[in-house]
Amino acid sequence: SAGLFPFNPDRLLRAMPEPLAQLNVPRANEVSSTSDNVLQTPTTPVSPKALTSLHHLINQDASALNEQSQQRLRKHVQKLANAAQISFAKCTLLQDQNQFLYKINSEANVRRSTRKVVLGKAKVMSFEDLEDARTNRRDENFHRCADRTTTASPTASAWAMRSSI
Repeated sequence: SAGLFPFNPDRLLRAMPEPLAQLNVPRANEVSSTSDNVLQTPTTPVSPKALTSLHHLINQDASALNEQSQQRLRKHVQKLANAAQISFAKCTLLQDQNQFLYKINSEANVRRSTRKVVLGKAKVMSFEDLEDARTNRRDENFHRCADRTTTASPTASAWAMRSSI
């Protein structure tokens, strides 16, 4: 009836039905309340134990109804209670699974964050090859240490050569 453009409130008011009779709403000072008539609303259950407790309270209150209504109410309440218990169980299982997966993921992150070190290519070596590799390594370490310690004492470079053997 009334769109954004052009705005015509009279058109909207013409289409609205007239209000019925004046509603008689009691004011706050006119309402008489006794603490006996006020029903206490149970808290919303957040655990399976609290849900079972609420289920028992509903069954106790349902005992005042006639037989056919009682049976229907009990069936519906039982279905509700079973569904809620299954829901709580699934939620608990999912939380456990999430904690387990989080733990595994944390371990994987640590494993991935470590630096990979390739020591060399694997090959079968004879004794002569081992001797050649040792002398080459010793020479490389000697040159590396000599470059680092140009001003160091001669015993430091000798010590570096010994540790590389």
